[in-house]
Amino acid sequence: MSSRLAVLLTLCCTLIAGAAHAQTLPAPTVEYSADRLIESEAGNFSGKVYAARDKERMETTMQGMQSITILRRDQQASYMLMPSHHMYQQTDFAKAKQQSGATPDDVEITEVGPDTIEGRPTTKYKLLMKDHSAGGFIWITREGIAVKMDTVSKEGGGKQRMTMTLSNLQIGPQDPQLFEVPSDYTAMPSMGKGMGALGALGSMFKGKGH
Repeated sequence: MSSRLAVLLTLCCTLIAGAAHAQTLPAPTVEYSADRLIESEAGNFSGKVYAARDKERMETTMQGMQSITILRRDQQASYMLMPSHHMYQQTDFAKAKQQSGATPDDVEITEVGPDTIEGRPTTKYKLLMKDHSAGGFIWITREGIAVKMDTVSKEGGGKQRMTMTLSNLQIGPQDPQLFEVPSDYTAMPSMGKGMGALGALGSMFKGKGH
């Protein structure tokens, strides 16, 4: 998977999980869970998402291995869990932003208008990196849930497309323990800029009103 696609994947995960741009995109007004499917040239990845106020959990299975990302905007931190090793990596948003150099001003967001996704009323938005290296669309429900994203990135003279879709959406309270690192997990050494990009994007796309 290319570096640009990896960053775009992180952006998609963050947005679909419910993190929204403070100035343009609405934030979720409810707690929810859903199945998630990512389709890209690198392959198709299935998983689950869980969201509560200022908290998201994203579970992804790739090549038989499960990884879990927890975003805690209330703590200004993100956690990547590796269940098979009972280990985790923590990154705070401020440090991640410094490592990645990413800022909210790098993305232009424009409201396109109403649309329907799998029978649900949504509002469609256009996302565009100001350097035109990546862009796409995101669909958000009246509850502020991003149920679909379709993006294209440019790298090395070619284009790569990726979509992310939520299904089996269930609105309701979520178990608070979903957003905590298990007590029997051990901290991993620093993972560098990869987690930095994740933390920065989590910081960039904070939900307003929290």
